[in-house]
Amino acid sequence: MTTTGYRIVYTLLAVAFVGILGASVLLIPSGDPTELPAAVERYSPGDGDMVTNPVKVVLDLAGNYEARFVIDGITIPEDEVDSIVETGRHQFQPGEGKAIERWTAGDHTVVATYIGGPNGIDVGTVVWTFRIQ
Repeated sequence: MTTTGYRIVYTLLAVAFVGILGASVLLIPSGDPTELPAAVERYSPGDGDMVTNPVKVVLDLAGNYEARFVIDGITIPEDEVDSIVETGRHQFQPGEGKAIERWTAGDHTVVATYIGGPNGIDVGTVVWTFRIQ
C-alpha cells in the first residue's frame, strides 16, 4: 500500500473513533442519580449496590419525618427500626427475633414510606433494590 493509502485508512479510523466517542458522550447516561424527593436526603445501600453481610438499611430524611419499612414484602415493626425522628435518621438491621433475622444472598427490595413536614402532611415513598453477595 502506498503512503496515500495509509493516510486515507488512518483518516477514516480517526473519523470513526471521533464519531464513536461523540455518540457515547451524547447517548450514554451521565450517571447522575435519580433526583430524590425533597424530604429524602439519602438512603443506603444505594439502588443497585452489591454489598456484603452485615448491612443496615438506612434512610436519612429531613428532620421530624417518620419512616416505615417494608423489605421483601415483610413489614418491619416500628420497634425494630432505630429512629431518631429529630435528625431524620431511620435504620434497620436484621437480628435474632426480628421480622428479618438475617439477610439471604440475592436481591432485596426496600419500600420506605415517610410522613412529616409542615403539619405532618408530606407523605411519600422511596423504593430501591440492593444485592447481598
